[in-house]
Amino acid sequence: MASKVQVVTPVVLAAGDSSRMGYPKALLRAGPHTFLSLILETLGSACPGDVTVVVGKHAEQIRSRTVDSSVRFLVNPRPELGQISSIQLALRNLEPDPDGCLIWPVDQPMVSGALVRALIGAFEASEAWIVVPVCGGRRGHPAIFRRQLFQELLSWPEGVSPKELIRSHSARTLLLATGESAVLDDIDTPEDYFRLTGQTLAR
Repeated sequence: MASKVQVVTPVVLAAGDSSRMGYPKALLRAGPHTFLSLILETLGSACPGDVTVVVGKHAEQIRSRTVDSSVRFLVNPRPELGQISSIQLALRNLEPDPDGCLIWPVDQPMVSGALVRALIGAFEASEAWIVVPVCGGRRGHPAIFRRQLFQELLSWPEGVSPKELIRSHSARTLLLATGESAVLDDIDTPEDYFRLTGQTLAR
């Protein structure tokens, strides 16, 4: 009998105020793409289907510049409460009910489709509750959380990092080794952006 096909729903976190960057990170340019459109293109080849994008105060700017019809936007009214608030908003509105949820922060746009497929493949082939890429001994993003953890994620208090959940379930976490440093590269400041692209925000 063929094994059950796993269903992974992607969620892109783009609700931050981008206060250190001074510009919505979802709309930063990476070659011909914005950060968000690059992630959506990667997901389109590696994890076809609808994508949930959680946005905050820059919601209208981001929505108006996103033409991908597979995207469903959710607006987080209080993104200052941290990533967990955006994850909880997405989990409360998942359609349909998936086996797992892939969480991808928008400020890490350079992760390859090959690695996303490898993460999903590892999720499907294992019973791990969490699948996380690891580069140089450091855990990165995107990560996949199995549905058994959804209620726990929904009950976590404000301001708690998802990293705490990973630490508390280390025995059920699969670490997928990769040479892609993009899983670690948070693009938070103009200096980070210049190192990534060689471009300034002024341009």
